Amino acid sequence: MTVAPVHKRTALYEQHLRAGARLVPFGGFEMPVQYAGILKEHDAVRHRAGLFDLSHMGQFLLHGDDVAAWADRLTINAVATMKPLQARYNIFCNEHGGAHDDTIFYRLDGRWMLVVNASNADKMWAYLNAHRAGDVRLENLHGDRALVAIQGPKSVAMLQPHVDLDLASMRYYFCAEGTVDGVPAIVARTGYTGEDGFELFVDGDRAAAIWNRLLEEHRDAGLEPCGLGARDVLRLEAGMPLYGHELTEAITPVQAGQTWALKLSKPEFIGKVALAEQLARDAYPRIVGLVMEGRVPAREGYAVRLGERVVGEVRSGSAAPSVGGKNVATALLAKEAATVGGTVEVQIRGAWHAATVTALPFYKRST
Repeated sequence: MTVAPVHKRTALYEQHLRAGARLVPFGGFEMPVQYAGILKEHDAVRHRAGLFDLSHMGQFLLHGDDVAAWADRLTINAVATMKPLQARYNIFCNEHGGAHDDTIFYRLDGRWMLVVNASNADKMWAYLNAHRAGDVRLENLHGDRALVAIQGPKSVAMLQPHVDLDLASMRYYFCAEGTVDGVPAIVARTGYTGEDGFELFVDGDRAAAIWNRLLEEHRDAGLEPCGLGARDVLRLEAGMPLYGHELTEAITPVQAGQTWALKLSKPEFIGKVALAEQLARDAYPRIVGLVMEGRVPAREGYAVRLGERVVGEVRSGSAAPSVGGKNVATALLAKEAATVGGTVEVQIRGAWHAATVTALPFYKRST
């Protein structure tokens, strides 16, 4: 007899059920993939605001005087140079340059917070403990603390009445500690949609009240609960990598176009030699954008050819409402096929369909 896997539930599980969400297993949790529909939720985020439950993400607290120096030896971006209350994207790599995970560090008062992908939370917790050195103490909040994100151009106006912070003055990729509807919270101006927005880190047992009140007070202004389906389309349009697709243990940050986060000036870090060599040789397959001709969709794993030779494969694909409804994709292609403006073909159900190679992102907000 096959026993179905047991998936954990976030603090907002009951709210998702009441809202009629379609739940799917993701990252070890039962998560909402959509509520009213991906297109409606996508539209809310691009034009008004959407509310996301991201409590499945791994949250770790890092304590001790040696955290910054220790983390700098494990990651490609700089940690020690972060300003107080700054957030910074970072990637942990293996010795070959492949990505263990892409993450965000937050420099808080007297401690640090690290947010990792849900699917990698157990792996990263084990990795951090295996490499722990010096005055570094780790605290795992995964599954206990909630994370609620409000994303979209109206997010400042909608969230401001609920917090004791001046949101308009908070810079992008910075955070502050305050309260949301009287509940202690870390409020960060970060997100994964290509829009302005905030992420609220709160105790799990207080999350439902915040979620409900935000929706009750701002639903008439266009706030929508949003699932992982809309989030995936939004991040793809914005050219943001999804671990397991554009970044993996084999696909490096250099290949994924994340060299802006690569600080080779740091004295040492795991993967530095391999990444420096890959960048210098410039012969590696790389992630590019594809815009399909016609209405055919490109999906993960579909082969891509240049002429009669297969030169790579699709890593993510979707219809993109922000790109006129065209079907777009990311693909890992050989260097000779990755020229922006060039034409390649994608194999879809046994036939080859033309696509134009384009730079990422597909979409960028105007302000």
